[in-house]
Amino acid sequence: MAIIALLTIGHRVKPLMPKPDISIIVPTLNEAQNIPLLLESLRQQLNCQFELIIVDGGSSDATRTLLTEFQKQHGLNTKIITTQTGRAIQMNCGASAAMSKELLFLHADTYFENPSFLCTGLTYLKSLRDKLGHDHVAGHYGLHFRRRQTTPSLAYYFYESKTRLNRMDTINGDQGFMLSKAFFDALGGFDESLNYMEDARLARKIHSKGQWVTLPGTLSTSARRFETEGLKQRQILNAFLCNFDHIGLTEFFTVAASAYRAQSKTGALALKPFFLLIHSLVIRQGFFRAAKLWYKTGTYVANNAWQLAFALDCRKNHRDNLSPEQGPTPKLIFYDCWLKPLVDSPPGHLITAVLTFIWFYSALLMMVLRK
Repeated sequence: MAIIALLTIGHRVKPLMPKPDISIIVPTLNEAQNIPLLLESLRQQLNCQFELIIVDGGSSDATRTLLTEFQKQHGLNTKIITTQTGRAIQMNCGASAAMSKELLFLHADTYFENPSFLCTGLTYLKSLRDKLGHDHVAGHYGLHFRRRQTTPSLAYYFYESKTRLNRMDTINGDQGFMLSKAFFDALGGFDESLNYMEDARLARKIHSKGQWVTLPGTLSTSARRFETEGLKQRQILNAFLCNFDHIGLTEFFTVAASAYRAQSKTGALALKPFFLLIHSLVIRQGFFRAAKLWYKTGTYVANNAWQLAFALDCRKNHRDNLSPEQGPTPKLIFYDCWLKPLVDSPPGHLITAVLTFIWFYSALLMMVLRK
């Protein structure tokens, strides 16, 4: 991994700074409009010595200038590293340069909503590791989406609530990944083979080799992608990505990348090209292999059927004006105890595969007829 340039800001003060309690790694690419909120929230964090490692993928806007000016004004212990574009590459590069034994990966459009959340999160994680007797544990924060429209939204409430869980495929990079450098290295870092899915793949590794915990506190994150592309469209595409990564249909990522590049950078996400590509990809597999792929997809969907019960809990909690972290989940508990063994079984997988097949081709037919 070739680093084009390494610039450490504040050379005169660095030798006097104590070893940081945690290294905060933030990948950037043209984030001048978003990163000031993160910088200001970090400047306000209490009782925690940290170094901030910005790994820039070649910004053409004022990101680097803004970072330099902010550091000069406030004296943050900051490193700016420039490397090739790619979030996984950038974050792995930042981890290699980290001075602390503790790492926190944050996105540039997130920020802490309270000056104590960094310290309390790190203290909580260390305390849990002491109880467990090992460091194979990672923490993430619950999310609050910043939206242009402030009217209450059940859909956003559902997704915010889901970020408080520690279930498979509910944890992503927006929530922040906090873990020891030793555990991160043992996991092999972020997967650099794709330009996306690096956070989901590392989250899955942590599920299999350790455990996730929800840290006390909240991260605020921008809903700009959902608002631009459409929340429903983006979540359907995310489900496709997670499913095909899970079942090992790697060809999907090649065609998905070309389809996504064709999308407008400022317009709604068009799902029709993805549906057509998936249809074409499955047809090329032949009947028996295609049937196997649909069964694997049914298995993946069945494993996530708990979200329907959780959505019902969220609807009631939203109606009762409970915050995402406060709401009880009796329907989810009932599902886990009584329905999961039925749904997550070979007959359940087959039924779910058939239902998913019907949904997919019904949706595709509607898209074709609409035009």
